[in-house]
Amino acid sequence: YLDKAIAVLERIISIKMNTSLLIFVALAFGLCPSDVLCDQIDSGDSEQEYLNISLPDELCANEASGMQEIGSDHHDLMHLAVCLHRESHPAAIDLYRHIRRSIPDYSYVLVNLGIMALRIGDIDSARRHLEQYLVEVGGPYGEELPTDKSAKEKGSPCRPNAPGNVDCVNALNNLGALELTDGKNTSAATFYLYRATEIGDESMLVNVYANLGGHLAKIGDHEGAADAFIRGFWVSLKQGLLDAATGMLVRRAFLVPTVASSLEEAEQSQVSFVQRISDISEIAMNGGSSWLDDRSDLFRVANGISILDDIKQIPRLSGVLHSWTNNVQLPHFYVHYYGWHDLPLNKAVADMFTLLCPASLFEIAGHLDNKERALSAQTPAGNIRKKRVGFVSSLIGGDEPHGLLILDILRSLKDLFDFYVVSIGSKPLSDEFLQHANGGVFAVGYDEVQARNVLKSLELDCLVYAESMNDPIVHFLGYQRFSDVQILVMGSPVTSGVPTFDYFVSGDLLEHPYRTQLAEDHYSEQVVLLDGAAISFPREQFHPLQDSALAAGDAVALSNMTALERLDHLREEGQHVYLCFQSIQKMQPSFDHVLVHIINGDPRANIALQASRSSIQTTSLQHRLQAVLKERLCGDISAPIKCPAMVDAYSRIHFLPRVKSNEVLDLMRKSTVVLHPFPFGGSKTASDAINAGVPIITYPQRYLRGRMASVFFKAMDLGEVDPDTASCCVANSVSDYVTKALRLASNPEYRARVAHAIREQSDRIFNEKMISVEWGKLLTRALAIRVSEAELLSHVGFVHEKRHQEAYISKMVEDEQLRWRRSTLLGNTLHAH
Repeated sequence: YLDKAIAVLERIISIKMNTSLLIFVALAFGLCPSDVLCDQIDSGDSEQEYLNISLPDELCANEASGMQEIGSDHHDLMHLAVCLHRESHPAAIDLYRHIRRSIPDYSYVLVNLGIMALRIGDIDSARRHLEQYLVEVGGPYGEELPTDKSAKEKGSPCRPNAPGNVDCVNALNNLGALELTDGKNTSAATFYLYRATEIGDESMLVNVYANLGGHLAKIGDHEGAADAFIRGFWVSLKQGLLDAATGMLVRRAFLVPTVASSLEEAEQSQVSFVQRISDISEIAMNGGSSWLDDRSDLFRVANGISILDDIKQIPRLSGVLHSWTNNVQLPHFYVHYYGWHDLPLNKAVADMFTLLCPASLFEIAGHLDNKERALSAQTPAGNIRKKRVGFVSSLIGGDEPHGLLILDILRSLKDLFDFYVVSIGSKPLSDEFLQHANGGVFAVGYDEVQARNVLKSLELDCLVYAESMNDPIVHFLGYQRFSDVQILVMGSPVTSGVPTFDYFVSGDLLEHPYRTQLAEDHYSEQVVLLDGAAISFPREQFHPLQDSALAAGDAVALSNMTALERLDHLREEGQHVYLCFQSIQKMQPSFDHVLVHIINGDPRANIALQASRSSIQTTSLQHRLQAVLKERLCGDISAPIKCPAMVDAYSRIHFLPRVKSNEVLDLMRKSTVVLHPFPFGGSKTASDAINAGVPIITYPQRYLRGRMASVFFKAMDLGEVDPDTASCCVANSVSDYVTKALRLASNPEYRARVAHAIREQSDRIFNEKMISVEWGKLLTRALAIRVSEAELLSHVGFVHEKRHQEAYISKMVEDEQLRWRRSTLLGNTLHAH
């Protein structure tokens, strides 16, 4: 039988039959191993190369069987390649390349090659393939001479209503997604996606509208994004794609201006956000039949995107959001920059997802069954194994601050626990993480299914989430139960509102000193208050190789100087540089008047702000600051002419492009004083300023996200070095903030004393071992492990100093309470809702 098969194949080869037929005749006779596809590739010269492709028997069986028919051609091979592509099988890319070599005027294969390159992160190859496709079919407007066979016969597909226009729409959509992912050319992403909507029929545009809305939201065009999401909602609904339609509706509801145009718009955004979440919950339960009006602007009726009669026909959306990560894409993190009371907002969002998603959203890992757990707790030798503690985060790789916050916990406590790290996203973890995660490190990329399966397989006793709002995979994993104890830490310093989180880790000195006396609590979790500062970063940090163009984005066009060169120039001119180098979303309208007061109070003041990667967001903030200056300095905001005082003041506000992370400390050192914004501040940038030895002004707010910088000054206690510096940097009010900033900038001798005190005491906030001790206490108590305090201190290598004593920490808490009693915000704070 085998001899006959060989003879047949030799005969096929001798008469040069179709290569595709040869492949599957070989498989039919069993000459290739059962899991191998043998493909003969024509290299264009007299020699031929043979490629062995691993292919399970059952994979794409229908497509494979079609290849055995007489007369099969490259279309049949394309069907097989597409099937393998959909199954994420690596053989697809080899088959695509074979088709490209064999039929060079069949251009669409370039689109699929581009998509596969994009999937594996090869941005340059993906762009090259997709752009070449557009060239070969006559360009994005179909006006050039095509070389593609079909385009020459039927006309370019890159025109409305053209034959095969779905192919061009697909190429443009993927080019737009590519540029959105790459982040370097926002105008290209805008062009490709809008051009796709001009060419395609509605049935082709579900993914286009999803990408367009996401892109416009990212660059700050929330109005355009809202229109795109609602158009996508209707297109999806007409095709019966309830899952995709619901995702579009949620994404529209989550939109708030990343840079509000005014304080009034910021306040209205809160009202509208709450109403939109309520509206979706109502539709989930009852459909659109009871819809009355579009006050929340959810459906964009006022813009003509929807009509009320269509809204009333929307079916119930309960339980239809199965692909929650893919279709929602981004949680509602931008909402939290506004400084609102987040607990009711986040509970409402969690309740909404409970209605929209199936019960599998709240999946419970199998090992949590008591019988299974009792068995798994024993090692083969019958000994009790160490408790398993997992950490999951999308911001743990590279130089991300969330990873830096937990690194010493792994290093110091690995003898007591088996630590497992699950990293979401593309940033590689540092060698230290690989070294100290003694249970293992699992980099799952953007694969939610793999992340979920890994977490279930680890059979964890405790799972720690470094954040819950920055990434959709991490956010939705938080609804599931992977361990008995689930902890949320302050990577994104807001409560989750999700019932599956048991604890939120904060600190005595981090929280509001009268938190328990406020009208409402801030957290849905039980709050664990660690003693001391509760946050600490390593002084020496790892900086991965970064791209300056990516860091700057559109802002590279703002100046022919780099940010570092601009600050050097200002200092050489004898100017005072007030640096506020935070993401533009943190520049809230409530902070504008601080900047205006500083400009007015110091004639040599120059304020340096970080421009966004998106020119739209930077322009929005520029217009808002111009309006505030005009109102304050010109007297008539409606007057068309800018007064000289306003022109002079605005000329002293500079927008600088972002810098790479390894340049941040150098940038800080070139400033006179660093300004920390409110109501949303941060911890990493504050520690960077302290690491650079530069004074930083901060104003502690009501909620955790506005209080983290101040804890560093409590820990340093600068008054021990110089009593006059004790109150240098933590303000009690807006006016006190401005006064402290002006004094530091205008008094070189005082500023030098403050900088000296910071340098002397800064070791207290870096590599602080007490935090690992506190985490050891938390984990051993939560997991019922008996460890004496002496043993725990020995594991961590911690030595008590005066500042670690309970009486010393209690005194700091009492001082903070006294400061707040003196604060001008006290009356409002104690009656806050």
